[in-house]
Amino acid sequence: MQSAFVMLVYTLTAIVVQAVGFGISQIIAVQWPQASLLTFLVIFMSAFGVAWPIAVRIGEWGIRKAGYEVDTATSETVVRVPAGKRGRQAEAAANPEAA
Repeated sequence: MQSAFVMLVYTLTAIVVQAVGFGISQIIAVQWPQASLLTFLVIFMSAFGVAWPIAVRIGEWGIRKAGYEVDTATSETVVRVPAGKRGRQAEAAANPEAA
């Protein structure tokens, strides 16, 4: 459910950033009409990358405010196996309690 909330926030954030980009391109169109399309396209494409970190911050804040713990991958859940270890050695390295 948390991922759905973050995706909803991302969609709304992208829409807001797109609207701001459209407004900026319209302001530029008044002074320099040739540059308004390029400005709009640059902001349009950049909006998707800019909106994601903003949506993640807002999403985490909303999840914590609702009283839930944020689901994230931590270094405790990630198992790193050295490149040289394969097969049973990798299993033993990944689960030292079973060995």
